[in-house]
Amino acid sequence: MPTQIPESTITMAPLGEEEMNELDSFLMSDATSNETMMLDCLDGFLTAIASAPLMLKPSEWLARVWGPTEEDAPSFENDAQAERIITLMMRHLNGIIWSLHQDTDRFEPILAINTSADDTREFVDGEMWAHGYMTAIAMQLNSWQAIFESKHGAKMLRPIQLLGAAEITPEEEALVKTPAQREELSKQISASVEWIYKFWAPNRRAAEGASDNILAHENSKQGRNSPCPCGSGRKFKKCCGASTELP
Repeated sequence: MPTQIPESTITMAPLGEEEMNELDSFLMSDATSNETMMLDCLDGFLTAIASAPLMLKPSEWLARVWGPTEEDAPSFENDAQAERIITLMMRHLNGIIWSLHQDTDRFEPILAINTSADDTREFVDGEMWAHGYMTAIAMQLNSWQAIFESKHGAKMLRPIQLLGAAEITPEEEALVKTPAQREELSKQISASVEWIYKFWAPNRRAAEGASDNILAHENSKQGRNSPCPCGSGRKFKKCCGASTELP
């Protein structure tokens, strides 16, 4: 049975450090399957959702976080824990949306830090982040097609694609073979995210405009003396309907 998504999560604030650690701990716990996205993978997944031409609804993407099959659903202790974890994920998505909207060139993805058996130095590795990003693209591949066909789109997506695509050619595999190669590509992720987010901005604005028009149409059919559908308890004409009155 699908977990209910709390309506209160839509406008909540971005996660703090302790909350991010709480979400990370749950994703790594025994309550989840081996297929569940870890925090860096989830961050990439949600970044692609926030950057897409059409944003998926939570009901469309949430189950994929746990894994590709229904059997991968987590074992929550109770409804309260389920609501808490889903709220944290929704707030993290909101934080990504806010960050991209406010200042895309300062966006910082959550990337893993790994060491190599042949080198004690730490390397930034965006492989799992990119895997999450590409997973989200695959969920609405037709909507993303224009970026693959654009003059610069394929080039800007290439670092993420090389690191995270499910299948790449032998020639491409040679480009991500070493930790140093993956680190170099990982350092290009922020620039790619910025470009892709801006590329789809007109599509998102058009989609938001369409939603506003639908809402206005629904409001026009709402009885002026009926209870407002926003739940305020006031009459429609004294609440949301007030903005439709002529001066």
